[in-house]
Amino acid sequence: MRGFVAGVAVLVAAATVAPAAANAGEDAAAAAFEAMSFQDKLAVCAACHGVNGVSEIPGTPSLAGQPVNFTEYQLIFFRYDQRKNEAMAPYARSLTDEEIKKFGEYFATLPPPPPAPDNDPAATKAGAELENGHCKSCHTPTGQGDVPRLGGQREDYFVKAMQDYKSGARNGRGLGVMPEIADGMSADEMRDLGHYFMVKTGH
Repeated sequence: MRGFVAGVAVLVAAATVAPAAANAGEDAAAAAFEAMSFQDKLAVCAACHGVNGVSEIPGTPSLAGQPVNFTEYQLIFFRYDQRKNEAMAPYARSLTDEEIKKFGEYFATLPPPPPAPDNDPAATKAGAELENGHCKSCHTPTGQGDVPRLGGQREDYFVKAMQDYKSGARNGRGLGVMPEIADGMSADEMRDLGHYFMVKTGH
């Protein structure tokens, strides 16, 4: 796994133009975070992503149960500004390959988020019809591989991710399947699909 992280880091770094210098506030946050122990860094993550990796903050993803490789990829993308996020960037830039590996392993060991109460059965039904086995072909119920686990994920975060894919703010990886899928979806369809995944655990 160490080789996996290092290999991805080399590939991303080779394709990345050095980002502009962070502002003073970002530099201070990064320096303080860099000096922390791994356990203290986990506490910083928990402030937004939840003590057990289950987020209670709108627009912030739950990380519990995410595949090791997926979490590692995202942290590497944040570290090299391949994925833009003002909240994550100051912290990710200081992470070592070993720390990225440990974060991936840690969140993968946490129980995935439980399904949320279904307060909109009509949206669930519409989302199930949209999914129709298509998403499951990549987003496996076991949460393995390089793609994220979707079951139990926050609906608002799912919608944000799809909007980012559609706008080009987020590119994904590989063949760029997600931007193509998102481009053909309406806002209502994104919400219905996000609701479906939030109340289900089989993805």
